[in-house]
Amino acid sequence: MSSNLAEIDFSRGLRHCDGQQELYREVLICYLDQFRPLLDAGVLLKDVEAARLQFHTLKSLSATIGAASLSKLAAQLFTKWREQDENERAKAIRQVNESLALINGQIESYCKEFNSAD
Repeated sequence: MSSNLAEIDFSRGLRHCDGQQELYREVLICYLDQFRPLLDAGVLLKDVEAARLQFHTLKSLSATIGAASLSKLAAQLFTKWREQDENERAKAIRQVNESLALINGQIESYCKEFNSAD
């Protein structure tokens, strides 16, 4: 797995929220609510449209929070999902979930730091 898939540019994400720290924190919490459970491989491998919707959402929200590399990967998966075989799909889901787990941890740390700064 490329290590940069789990990188978040928090300053970039904050700029997406017009520098409003509280708004950005709320967006990060929404991200966690959406992706803390990680992607459900069973569902995504069975339902192409559900997978594409999930990758589209991941693409958009990852870009918003500053996780550009994961956003780019999700965009590629959204576009190519129908063309991939089940093994490629399963590998992609594992890769995304590994990145999401790391990103979620970074978000949790960031939010804790934000709360302690209040």
